[in-house]
Amino acid sequence: MANMHDYLTWRGDISFEERPFNIADNVILATLSYLDFSGIVAGERQGRSIKLSLACQRLLDRAGDDVAPFVRSLARLDARFVQLVGQSRRFGSAMLHSYADIVDESRSLQFAALQVDLPSGETYVSFRGTDTTLVGWRENFMLGFEVTEAQREARIYLEQALAQAQERGRRVLVGGHSKGGNLAEYASVTCARDLRERIVAVYTNDGPGMSPDVMRADSREVLGDRLVRVVPTYSVIGMLFSRPDDPCTIVRSNATGIGQHDPITWQMLPTGLAEASELLPDCRVLNESIAEWAAGVPLDERERMTDEVFDALEAGGANTFDEIAATPEGRQKVLRALLETDDKTRDLAMALVERMVNTSVGAMREALAQWRRGALEAADDARRRLQEASEERHQNKRP
Repeated sequence: MANMHDYLTWRGDISFEERPFNIADNVILATLSYLDFSGIVAGERQGRSIKLSLACQRLLDRAGDDVAPFVRSLARLDARFVQLVGQSRRFGSAMLHSYADIVDESRSLQFAALQVDLPSGETYVSFRGTDTTLVGWRENFMLGFEVTEAQREARIYLEQALAQAQERGRRVLVGGHSKGGNLAEYASVTCARDLRERIVAVYTNDGPGMSPDVMRADSREVLGDRLVRVVPTYSVIGMLFSRPDDPCTIVRSNATGIGQHDPITWQMLPTGLAEASELLPDCRVLNESIAEWAAGVPLDERERMTDEVFDALEAGGANTFDEIAATPEGRQKVLRALLETDDKTRDLAMALVERMVNTSVGAMREALAQWRRGALEAADDARRRLQEASEERHQNKRP
């Protein structure tokens, strides 16, 4: 089925004046911020813009045929995507500016964004997300117990973008994919009210929601229909801390499982996204497991338990879910770490692994089952020995 490459081929020669901005255009621009435009697109304080077509050409000149080192996500963006979006009439004449890319490990901060001035008079503020590494997932779960440094940076960045747009008489669209979608939502909800009125729409593309325990404001109440949620049929990240009754657009994907998180797999039509009616059953099972875990853990305990889950999963040296069960040695280290956690944390970790790892996790489940059986047998044996010892002492005391 067709993806964003095909959409760019079909719609690339149609301007925004001829066909207004739509939800598929949002996915293209949310994905654009995953490209590393360092040294190509000017920063916030430099006050310069560059045509999207020229920025893409300079990136291709720098990267050659392999743009992978310049893609800051799991999204499988390639040279063809860069060529198509840059050479298109629809996007090529847009102006890029205010590029930000900050990594500060001392603050647990990873933040990046850029702005796209469209010929139609709209500015799209694109927040970069993260990937599906274990570090990225840990960060997603952190949204359940605290406001992150990236969220604070996003609010500051958006307020500056809105103030500039107000001076220039431009309307503003805000969006992002994965964590970028959450940043778009958080920044739009928490920014100054007078600036917020300039926002036309906020797009969160398979981005985590905001835990009501941390974020008291209801995004839908603040933004109304301006908030647009897009998720694939197998959405896990996009369902984190989401409200069950919150409307969303479900898009079909060419991938399976967590691979659907990659926006390059989302199916598109000439007029927009190829929509589905509901999430896949297996996806709903995992989401229910995560929701049950979050509901049963007090706010002050979520940080500790999140650390326990991901410290255990990373114990074998894995950086991604696929690497957890890749070697027997790594698997054993993960198992030993999991055995030191409580049942609720261990069950969540195994649910994540079972539904997100492409390789078999049967060995891990069997090992855990054997450990549990062994622990029960050992406990029964200890109780039996104590009982026998007690009976022996009692008999020895008889005259």
